[in-house]
Amino acid sequence: MEAIRRLSVSVVALATALAGSGTASAQMELVYGAWTPPRVYENAVVFPEVFKNIEKETNGAIKWKLVAGGQLADGKATFGAVRDNVMQAGIGIATYVPNIVPSLYLIYSTLLFGHNDVVAATGAASETFYLNCPSCIEEFKRMDAVPLATWDSSSYVLACREPVRTVAEMKGKRVRVTGGYVEMIKVAGGVPVSATLVEGLSLIQRGGIDCQLGVADWLRTVGYADFAKYVLDHPLGISGPAIGFMLNRNAWNKFTPEQKRIHMKYAAWAAAKVSIGMFLESNEESLKWAVKEKGAQLLQTDGKDWEAVVATYKKIEHERNTATGVQFGVKNPGAIGDKYEQLVPRWRALSKDIGRDVDKFTEVLIREVYSKIDLGKL
Repeated sequence: MEAIRRLSVSVVALATALAGSGTASAQMELVYGAWTPPRVYENAVVFPEVFKNIEKETNGAIKWKLVAGGQLADGKATFGAVRDNVMQAGIGIATYVPNIVPSLYLIYSTLLFGHNDVVAATGAASETFYLNCPSCIEEFKRMDAVPLATWDSSSYVLACREPVRTVAEMKGKRVRVTGGYVEMIKVAGGVPVSATLVEGLSLIQRGGIDCQLGVADWLRTVGYADFAKYVLDHPLGISGPAIGFMLNRNAWNKFTPEQKRIHMKYAAWAAAKVSIGMFLESNEESLKWAVKEKGAQLLQTDGKDWEAVVATYKKIEHERNTATGVQFGVKNPGAIGDKYEQLVPRWRALSKDIGRDVDKFTEVLIREVYSKIDLGKL
């Protein structure tokens, strides 16, 4: 994390953005409630490092405690728990509560196909959310929360209890999906089942669903490999962003400007670390582990029938998302997903230089996004 300690120009810009915000604070002990299992990457690797460094750089003034496994709130209830100060932070997934954060939901439901560049997807989603979606920020203000650390996933893959190689074999299969994937699975002839990541594990164990559509890392860290032994070796799109560090606004307002700067810096690092460490490196390791240790099988396909499904879905995605946005009162909803997709090529160019360098990605996120956030309006 050497680059985090030498952010120079980016940190100066970020400090400038923070000037005049916040008030002096006494020592605080805060709780981050994660509804995901303790062993998932962000809980096992990322946030322990984030919290250790925040405590160190605030000279012990702010201490975060991680409570994982949904002990305080599940994925849906996390938004209310953060708002009501049951816990001071958690991870927010828009597809679980589209009525609360519909603008963010529109980004999340704009799926990216044709590449697995999670760095570019995270960068484009972060820039869209923070700098090009005022209604996104307003939605979090209304629920007394401050959204930090936005990241996208890698491409989703289909993991099932029985072999599913072709679209024809998908017919009638019950699949745990959220967001735009609901419509895509319908196009493929499947039956979408709305459930959180943790709920899905229980469902597939009991035979309540046939498949899980998600990232390969969840085979190991959530436990899907115990029941979903057949993994289709074909990418089915990138989704996001998650709000990895969703803070209670009253807690945030008690931070000094310097403490806010520190949280922003490590929020950027968390987004970079999850994107590369989890969705690329750990993803690859988890897939190999599932095959070797759990007997999972990678099912080969030429993918042409799945690409036809994707093409059909993309033709209706914009109209579907726009209609959803209108239903929830979002002004000019079509422009949100459009901006996201427009920013992807620029971030793909940046991604080529970033590669899998977490520190470099952190610096770019701060330079291109985090340093430009007006914290007076966040």
